[in-house]
Amino acid sequence: MNMLKERGECLLRKNLLNGLFLGLLIAVLAIAPSHNLGVMAFAQQAGANAVKTDFAEIGDALMKEKIGFLTLGISGDIVLKNLGEPEKKSAARIWGADGLEHHSWYYPAKGIEFDLVRKDGKLIVDRISIERPCDFKTQRGIQIGSNTAEVQAAYKSEINPHYGSPESSIVAGTVFGGIIFGIKDGRVQSIFVGASAE
Repeated sequence: MNMLKERGECLLRKNLLNGLFLGLLIAVLAIAPSHNLGVMAFAQQAGANAVKTDFAEIGDALMKEKIGFLTLGISGDIVLKNLGEPEKKSAARIWGADGLEHHSWYYPAKGIEFDLVRKDGKLIVDRISIERPCDFKTQRGIQIGSNTAEVQAAYKSEINPHYGSPESSIVAGTVFGGIIFGIKDGRVQSIFVGASAE
């Protein structure tokens, strides 16, 4: 009998703590500063799109978008012709997620990094990442230094509310395929094209 009484008291304390936490959360949200309204509006706008949007399909389409001359699927030879030898290359490694041989090429002085995969004996660009000092633009005119509002306007219907936030990253498509804009102080710090998660 004592054991049942103790379990009941434990559940009561747990429910009380959950209730207090929920009440505190509601109070904090009710008095949220007005500068958070932009974040909430972003989430609501993006959430409205999420109901009727296939972000995986959008991500697949966005991965065809060019950044400067760069696009997924170009050969390593085209990269070498346009950028020269990379300053650093990784060793070849087989990924368990896709079973393919992956190579990373780094051009830090140019602000460009690639992941390449070997297909049919050729190295093919599978992921692209740019940062300062790279001045390449997406096909919609977004580049390093563009502001968050410009990204939101250019990719309005493709922004996925399930990933990122306007303060740190904006995901167009999904993390499994699309474009990810790294954000700091309201400006684009990096642009990634491809799948950042498997």
